[in-house]
Amino acid sequence: MIFCSYRWARHTLVSLLAVLLIGCSNNSTITRSYVDPVLKKLDLDGVLIIGVAQQRSSRIKFEDAFAKALARYNVRAVASHTLLSQDKATAEEVVAVAQANNLDTILVTRYMGAMSQDVYHPGTIYYGVTPAYGAGYHNGFPGYYGHAYEVAYQQPVWTTNTTHTLVSDLYVTESREHLWQAVSDTIQAGSADKLRHDAIGSLIGNLKDEGLLD
Repeated sequence: MIFCSYRWARHTLVSLLAVLLIGCSNNSTITRSYVDPVLKKLDLDGVLIIGVAQQRSSRIKFEDAFAKALARYNVRAVASHTLLSQDKATAEEVVAVAQANNLDTILVTRYMGAMSQDVYHPGTIYYGVTPAYGAGYHNGFPGYYGHAYEVAYQQPVWTTNTTHTLVSDLYVTESREHLWQAVSDTIQAGSADKLRHDAIGSLIGNLKDEGLLD
């Protein structure tokens, strides 16, 4: 393909719910994507990873993480900071470096900013059931009704969701043609490392969906 050839009962229930919610969460989604149907058929090899960020440290961490993630798919990916010392290289300089290192594609990801939104979460009561045995229990089903008891109560709360937007573009080095673009929105649900991991995961997922990655 293009780059070469996820008291006890109360405590237990709450813990289980937390695990399930974490395991099923998907904090990053692709809101828009495009791939050129002709260019995607080219037999291209290698990609230069460029992260556009205000801080150099953020650029380095993002490029390294993206290159490492692509390497898991046997993609020959190179972080640009290892080849370009300056943070604002010209298009000519970027293309020249990609060509000199036999990288047929250039992947540029820009951080577009963040948006915060208040979200209301209503309270929830989780119930358990314990059997109740009446005088008529042995006479059939009507003698057994059971008693519901409250296991856990989640207070209603307001939270603030902060969504970070990234735009990723893939270009053919030789012709500078635009091969692919994807826009990802990622809700921050932890550290900067997790935010970066979630965003890159969604972008790689879209590369696979668009047939650019095996």
